Amino acid sequence: MKLTSTQKIIIASVAIGAAAIIVVVLLIVPMFGTMSQLEVDRQTAEQQKQQAQSLLAQLEQAKGRAASTQAELLRIGTELPDSPQLPTLIIELQDMANQSGVMLSTLSPAQPAPIAGKNVTEIPMTMNITNAAWADLLDFMRRLNKSTRLLRVTDVSISRSAAATGGSAEASAVITPKPSNVLNVALTLKAYVIGSNGQVAPSATAPAAGAPAAAGATQ
Repeated sequence: MKLTSTQKIIIASVAIGAAAIIVVVLLIVPMFGTMSQLEVDRQTAEQQKQQAQSLLAQLEQAKGRAASTQAELLRIGTELPDSPQLPTLIIELQDMANQSGVMLSTLSPAQPAPIAGKNVTEIPMTMNITNAAWADLLDFMRRLNKSTRLLRVTDVSISRSAAATGGSAEASAVITPKPSNVLNVALTLKAYVIGSNGQVAPSATAPAAGAPAAAGATQ
């Protein structure tokens, strides 16, 4: 049967349409599924990226806190060592006295005594300062407050020295003017140790010439 031109056009159009449908079904429709999966993968990757960034920020914060915590632990370890470390402490006290211009004549630590209910031991100490001016004494007390060791002053006794009060009858015959603000000071203070380590000899005396004070024996 011979087809007319119109029939040929119709058949060609139907063939083209069918081919287009086949192309859409076989090629384009699967691509929609692939694109949907790619979008899901993109969203998942974005969530993982945000989680990684959040975790990184947390790690950076933890790192900063760790450095701060380590510094704080070092400071506390210096203030509260696990042994008396009296030679180091006495040298520091002697340096404070030298820098303040006072004379540390004696420094006597007593036996450590544990504090009830706490894992801390206190070391009572008595200290005598001679020929100190008021300004120098105040400077020394400020330095005590800033000591690298944790110290607590429990008693202060201040008296004028013999030079300030005129001294003995023989000394009063000397015409040299006497200073009015020369003081003798007796301090009672306590240092602290973590735990109950260390034993301290009952006394230690600092040289009168201002050299570093001698520490009691430690065990």
